[in-house]
Amino acid sequence: EPQCASCHRKIDPIGFGLENFDPIGKWRELEHTVAAKGKRKVKKGAGHKIDTSGAFHGGPAFANYFEMRDLIADREEDFAEGFTEHLIEYALGRPVGFADQDLVTNILTAARPEEFKVNDFIQALVSSPQFRQK
Repeated sequence: EPQCASCHRKIDPIGFGLENFDPIGKWRELEHTVAAKGKRKVKKGAGHKIDTSGAFHGGPAFANYFEMRDLIADREEDFAEGFTEHLIEYALGRPVGFADQDLVTNILTAARPEEFKVNDFIQALVSSPQFRQK
């Protein structure tokens, strides 16, 4: 579907970069086939090698998870801002709008001194009037 493809073009490459992690976060090099009853058929050396290469939408390419991770880390401020906006959307149950820019700035200002620890984002958000008056 064209309407699905427009979003998937942006998000799929990041997912491909994370394919080395199985559903519970365990590292894997091979994708194994699944039996009809839902159990994995794991034979030593069986499966196909996972391709984790991709490119950010309108941005640089990466060959594997480690390169993708480093590209994201090089843009720490951008990542922190995007994380903040999505955290606000989740916590407030609505999209972030222009009127929320002060809240985004306040959360980033609070989280920056401690190198953007997740608990600092959450503490700043739940301490905000926007969250308390939700």
